[in-house]
Amino acid sequence: MLKVMSLVLFCFSFQSSALEKACNTLHSLNWLIGNWHSENSKLKLNESWTRISEKTFEGYGQTYSIVKNKVVSAETLRLVEMSGEVFYLAKVTNNTLPTAFKLTSCSENSAIFENSHHDFPKKIRYQLNNDKHITVYVSGEDDKGFSIEFTGKNGSASN
Repeated sequence: MLKVMSLVLFCFSFQSSALEKACNTLHSLNWLIGNWHSENSKLKLNESWTRISEKTFEGYGQTYSIVKNKVVSAETLRLVEMSGEVFYLAKVTNNTLPTAFKLTSCSENSAIFENSHHDFPKKIRYQLNNDKHITVYVSGEDDKGFSIEFTGKNGSASN
C-alpha cells in the first residue's frame, strides 16, 4: 500500500512540475495568436497577436467608439519569455512606461497574468473557449472588473 501511495504522489508531483514548466514558455500560449473582435451597440474592440520569435509575441488592442465615431483607446502589447518566466507587457497611451504582468498560471486553454502592485488591473486572464472564441477577464481588488467576449480566428494552427 505504501508503494502505491508513493507512486501516486510521484505521478502528481511530476504532472505538476510538467504544468509549471509549460507556463514558463510562450509555446503554451500559441492559441492566443490571431485576430479577435468584439462589438456591442457602443463599442468595437479589436485585439490581435502575432509571433515575432520563439520568445516574443506582439499584440495590439484598440477600442473604437461607435457613438463618437473615433478610436478612444489603444494599447501595444507584448508577451516575452525571459529568464524562465513569461511576462505580459501593456503600453497604454496614458502611461509613460509599459506595465508588466507575470504569467502566474496556465493550462492548455487559459493564462493568468498578475501584477499585485498595479492599481488596475491586477489580473488579466485569457480563456480560450474554442478556436473562434476567447474571453478576457480583467480584474482588480477582490476580483472586481469586467470581461470581454472576443470572436475571431485563432491562428496557432498555421504557426
